[in-house]
Amino acid sequence: MKTIKSILTTTLAVLTFATGALAAPGKNPETSPALKHESDFAALKVGDKVALVCKASDTVTVIDIKDQKEALALCKEGKMVECPDCKKEYKVTRGNPTGKGTPDRHEVVVVNEKGEPCMFFAKLK
Repeated sequence: MKTIKSILTTTLAVLTFATGALAAPGKNPETSPALKHESDFAALKVGDKVALVCKASDTVTVIDIKDQKEALALCKEGKMVECPDCKKEYKVTRGNPTGKGTPDRHEVVVVNEKGEPCMFFAKLK
């Protein structure tokens, strides 16, 4: 009787763990890639959609790309980007990732007045 109880308890524990593992969130292969470099913006085509994600207001604004010039203007150093929800303007900056000295791979970062990253661009699929 003790053996049967032990087997049932073990089986129940294994099933509970397996169910929890299957329900746990994992990486979603459909996530949109962040646009971090000028080459990412240059690869955008007419008709592509870009999400402007504001971390301050937890909102997403969709931008329709009308031409290549508009796509490249999004990552221009010093450009001011306004969040339509929180009505604040943020500045586009470009710099090397920490610890990397490759001048051709400047990362595009949208920062607040304190220089903290607060927005980012992502290509929608």
